[in-house]
Amino acid sequence: MGATNNEMKMTAFLESLKKLEQLSLTQQPLLFVLNSQYVIKSVSDTKDGPAWMKSWKKRDWKTANGKPV
Repeated sequence: MGATNNEMKMTAFLESLKKLEQLSLTQQPLLFVLNSQYVIKSVSDTKDGPAWMKSWKKRDWKTANGKPV
């Protein structure tokens, strides 16, 4: 079975971060324009609450129902 839509969106975001690191572009402000609420809520604090990533890390990279992120 293939990856889910959310997995592919997160993979694309993570790969872009890796590329920026390879290009030594880690010491300057960056602006990401995203249309994926899944990615936005995963990595950014929003009016709805803290970034999901913070909770995932506290739970050893598991979702609220115990499944791997």
